[in-house]
Amino acid sequence: MKIKHLVSLLAIATALSACNMAPDFLKPSVTKTEVFKEAPTEKELSAKETGTWKVAEPSAALPRGEWWRVFGDDKLNELVEQAVAGNENVKIYAARVKQARATAKISRSFLFPTIDNTTGFTRRQPNAVGRGLAPGTALAIENDVSTSFGLNYELDVFGSVHGGWLASRLDAKGAAATYQSVKLALQADVADLYFALRATDRDIDILNRGVNLRQQNARILEKKSDAGDITELDVASSVVDLENTRSAMHAANQRRSELEHALALALGKVPADFAFEKTAVVTKIPVIPAGLPSALLERRPDVTAAQKSLEASNERIGVARAAFFPSLFLTGSGGLQSDMLGSLFQWSSRSWAIGPLMTVPIFGGGRAVANLDRSKAQYEEAVHVYRKQVLQSFRDVEDTLSRLRMLSRQATSQYRAEHASKRAAQIAKLRYDEGDLGYLESITARREALEAERAGVEIKRARLSATVQLIRALGGGWGDPALKPATVPVPVTTEKKNG
Repeated sequence: MKIKHLVSLLAIATALSACNMAPDFLKPSVTKTEVFKEAPTEKELSAKETGTWKVAEPSAALPRGEWWRVFGDDKLNELVEQAVAGNENVKIYAARVKQARATAKISRSFLFPTIDNTTGFTRRQPNAVGRGLAPGTALAIENDVSTSFGLNYELDVFGSVHGGWLASRLDAKGAAATYQSVKLALQADVADLYFALRATDRDIDILNRGVNLRQQNARILEKKSDAGDITELDVASSVVDLENTRSAMHAANQRRSELEHALALALGKVPADFAFEKTAVVTKIPVIPAGLPSALLERRPDVTAAQKSLEASNERIGVARAAFFPSLFLTGSGGLQSDMLGSLFQWSSRSWAIGPLMTVPIFGGGRAVANLDRSKAQYEEAVHVYRKQVLQSFRDVEDTLSRLRMLSRQATSQYRAEHASKRAAQIAKLRYDEGDLGYLESITARREALEAERAGVEIKRARLSATVQLIRALGGGWGDPALKPATVPVPVTTEKKNG
């Protein structure tokens, strides 16, 4: 075969390789919605509510992706960066991305010819009897020097190789999206743990102040009891109140230790080597616009991963179909062989062979049909997984919007209850000191004030956590110029007095 014929054959094979047996990919339809169900109503944003609610002011200028910076907390920024760099789970999925990309490169390599070289030198002593000569006949030692090149190339006429490469490339993109989803989940977990630790520190601070006040009060009551001014019942009641408060403080400290250990794990550190400084600093609650519902399909990495898996399954249907058709290979070999190194490169030492090779499937026991059925079933499964992920994304946003709305209202009510309970405790103490109220009633009022203050801290933590979860549900980004952000009301009074 002449060189020009070989070139022509390769050109034809390249043209035929453009054939793709995969079905045209169509993104599955999902139920569309124009607005979120839990978005605030016009009534909530009406003029009647202006004393309680305000329209959200989205932080559109913040860098997309570094969503945690919306909280304006340097310590949180530092922890998130440490977690992304040190968390073992993130490293696992980063390695999986590398594996998927390497697999795609391996699949792509089959689109090109395989060329290899074999070079060898053999020195042997021939056997005279084996060559039909008399025993004892002396034969000269022989040398054999050779070098050859081999060519093997599958002419991808029906797109089997190309489809496999496309599927592997889509798998790699899906792995990258999954990695981003894992990283987003880690960032959200770190922020949630951080705010929980901050809230626990405030709770411990409140309980510690309560213990100190009750210790002072118990000592005063003991002196009054010794003087005969009060009964022993009042003293015993004060001790019960003190120990209950102290028990709650011990429980809060235990909870803090567990949160600290969880944060250390998220950062990829040994708990014994990690200590989170205690602080009662309050983090402000930002307002996050939900945006348009359709934007979730573009921003959430888990939805992207599901779509790439779906596209890869579609390509594998084409690969399974191609198995019903013949496979055409171009093989060739050529080289030099001589009994002396000096004559190896002479023209007479050459040898070559080239030609096409075709394999035709005739009978495989139904293997090809079963493989195609499996590919179609895998595609069907991927369709339902994609739709489920989309529906889950809408639910996640609706849940967090509803939670934020209710917590915002709850915070307003709790703020009022907290101030009222503190006032009631003050009045009860004054009445007890004047002898107009029993000690049990006074203790009850103070206990209610303590619990109200702790409840306010917990609601603040829950609002911060819900804000983090909303950002996660939105895919970790917002403020796209093309989007009209939804308005999320927040209680003005709570932000001014509780923030």
